[in-house]
Formats: sequence, structure tokens, C-alpha cells
Amino acid sequence: MKAGQDIETAVTALKALADVNRLRTAALLAHAGRELCVCELVDALEESQYNVSRHLGALLAAGLIRKAKRGRWAMYALVNDKGRLAEYIGRLLRPRPCRGIIAADIARLEKRLALRRRGVCV
Repeated sequence: MKAGQDIETAVTALKALADVNRLRTAALLAHAGRELCVCELVDALEESQYNVSRHLGALLAAGLIRKAKRGRWAMYALVNDKGRLAEYIGRLLRPRPCRGIIAADIARLEKRLALRRRGVCV
């Protein structure tokens, strides 16, 4: 990969994270450390399904997350090989979840994940 391509990739990823809702979404995926479905993210973020899906699309296009179909569910997870960007997203959660909006998102996500049956979204 050429240096110019590296810069373009970084700019695309940074632009995707420049939106507060996309950054919140990435932080939730980092916290979960596993695949989450759209409905779990909708409940955690308290945003509409349309908006969450749009933000997931931007993160996916930037190469920050991956998508997998599991039956009728679309599952999303943070890509682990993004180096410093993944490290930055992880810092939002350490040494403990940051105060404010992301901590509240995480609390809602934990409640939502408790509803899973045999590890599957319901």
C-alpha cells in the first residue's frame, strides 16, 4: 500500500469517528468485545434504527467495523487490526468507562445484553 493510500484510509476513518453517535457506537462495540445486532445498539444508544444503521454504514465503509449475517440478524463488531484508532476507541473505556454519555450507553447495553438467550439477540 502506498503512503498516500495510508493517509486516505486514516482520513476516512477519522471522518467516520468525528460524529458523536458513530464514536459512541464504536465505543459500545469495543466494550462488548463481540458482535452486536442493530437492535441492541438501538436500545443502548436510544437512537432510531434508521440512524443507527446509517452510522453503522459509515463505520463499515471506513473499515472500522465488520458485518456478518446471522439468519435474519446483521451483527457488527469492531475490526481489531486498526492499530492506533482501535487503541483510541479503547481508551474511551479505560481505566473504567468514561463518565457521561458513553457510561450511560454501556449501562443500557449491559441491560439489553442480559436479554439474550443462548447468546443470541431476542
